[in-house]
Amino acid sequence: MLARRSCCLFLLVFSVMLIESRQAAAQAGQLDPTFGNGGIVTTDFGDQTGSNNAATGNAALIQPDGKIVVVGAVPGSNGFPVAAVLRYNTNGSLDTSFGSGGIVNTPSIEDEPFTSVALQADGKIVAVAGGFSAFVARYTTAGALDSTFGTGGIVQLAEINGTPACGVLIQPDGRILIADKDLFRLLTNGQFDTTFGSNGRVNNAGYPATALVLLPNGEIVTASSGGASGVLAQYQSNGTLDTTFGISGQAGTLGSTVGLVLPGSGDIVVGGALTNNSVIVPGSPGASSFLVSRYLPSGIGDGSFGTNGGTATPVPNYVTVNTSGLALEPTGDIVLAGTATQNSLGAFALTRYTPAGQLDTTFGNNGTVVTVFGGGFSAPSVHANGLTIQSDGKIIVVGSYVVSVPRHGFDTAIKVLRYLAS
Repeated sequence: MLARRSCCLFLLVFSVMLIESRQAAAQAGQLDPTFGNGGIVTTDFGDQTGSNNAATGNAALIQPDGKIVVVGAVPGSNGFPVAAVLRYNTNGSLDTSFGSGGIVNTPSIEDEPFTSVALQADGKIVAVAGGFSAFVARYTTAGALDSTFGTGGIVQLAEINGTPACGVLIQPDGRILIADKDLFRLLTNGQFDTTFGSNGRVNNAGYPATALVLLPNGEIVTASSGGASGVLAQYQSNGTLDTTFGISGQAGTLGSTVGLVLPGSGDIVVGGALTNNSVIVPGSPGASSFLVSRYLPSGIGDGSFGTNGGTATPVPNYVTVNTSGLALEPTGDIVLAGTATQNSLGAFALTRYTPAGQLDTTFGNNGTVVTVFGGGFSAPSVHANGLTIQSDGKIIVVGSYVVSVPRHGFDTAIKVLRYLAS
């Protein structure tokens, strides 16, 4: 009996030590081993004759039940990608209760990938596509186009030769705001909201919009970029510029802008990139870094954030950083995601900052994380395009993967990665 108790005690102590060892080994920024294959989910669409007919994940959101919605495009039968929505279970497997095996193709929106997504309070999914033309589509919780919205579930915006639609959000009253070359607001049925701007459309101040947020008072802030510089603009709820913000409604930013978040203090946190044109690299406009900055409600830079208002972070061993996403952890920490490139080789990259704008050196390798994908025959073309964060703080990054295959054209896939927050 004593020997048996000693054995049980030994097993208990060993189990505790093993758990503690595993917990100690886990680090913020590591790929989550409980998700997909070692933290990576690859939804492969096989070989295509042309690299333009590629799959891509451009944006993502987390449903209240923890399922992950990804929007982008999948290869089409006519040689052009079609807009698509995918839904994954919490472990990374495709949710077969959604669409066809977890994927919804929208062939009527061809060569115009979805670029942003929002979730209504009733669980319906609103996705926006943009490029040559811009479209808004709404899907039921099961993945069918919602026939009560627009025409057969789709609304075409009055945009020709526009820019990728980079933002969509649902107001508390259910109206839908879209940031494109201009701003649009739709009623819940997809009709243009005539109380907003001119018949539901507002000419965007500055450059084409890259992001938008809704302030607690109902006003709207947009970010826009033109090369290495950016502009914030603030609008009243009817679409009129709020001239009390910045200078006549606009404020310049420290660098390019791709994302906006509201930390709850009334300030606005901006994510983007900072380019150093003094560093000359063949084929590159210059070295670039992740950039996070914060602005007061008046539009003035917050000098108490980071170093004099912002923090720029290069990715070690990579020359350029193309920032694509900004999000807040439940702790208030700030995460940026994008594509790091060196000699045409791309990788998913992340960096994290404290709420005060200081680089979080406990995250990854002194504040940055890089994920490289093998390609076999040739180096793959990879792009990290979207970022979202789960309620437990785990970080989801989505993007695209295209690699040349000998005698078979190009293999293409959507990549979904999940990283640990702590």
